[in-house]
Amino acid sequence: MTIFSGDNCVCDAVEKIHELQNAIEEDGCPTSCFSNLLSPTRNLGDTIPFIIYTSKSKPFVAFGNVGELEAGPCFSTVFFRVENIKDCCATLRLLIAFDENRRILDFTDEKDKICDVFRLEKTSFCIEVDLECFCAIECLNPQLINRTN
Repeated sequence: MTIFSGDNCVCDAVEKIHELQNAIEEDGCPTSCFSNLLSPTRNLGDTIPFIIYTSKSKPFVAFGNVGELEAGPCFSTVFFRVENIKDCCATLRLLIAFDENRRILDFTDEKDKICDVFRLEKTSFCIEVDLECFCAIECLNPQLINRTN
C-alpha cells in the first residue's frame, strides 16, 4: 500500500510514476529494484503509460499535431507519459494509440474504445496540466509501449 504525502492523490501518483521512470532511465539495469517494481522478470523500458480522469469520470482527451503538420496526422489521445512535474503541474507527453491493424484510434469517435488499444507510441507532442484538476488516475501495462505482438 502506497501512502501519499500530499493533498492530491493524482499529483502524488504522477510524481511517483516520474520517479520510477527516471530511476529506470538512469539505472538501465533489468535487475534494479525499480524495474523489479514494474516487472520481476524483464526490463519494461522508461515509460509507465496512464490515463487521467476528469471530475465527470471521463478520460481526459488531448490532441496532437493539430493542423496536420509534417509529423503526421492529427490525433486524439487519452494516454500519457509524465515528462516533468513541479508543484502539481506536469508536462505530459502524448502517447498515440493504435489497434492491432496499426490504425490510429480516435478517442473523440464513439466507435473507438480504450479497450481497442493494442500499442502505444511516444510522440513529440506535450501538454502542460494542473494535476489538481483531475480526480483519478489509471496506470497501464508498460508493455503497451511499442508492442509488436
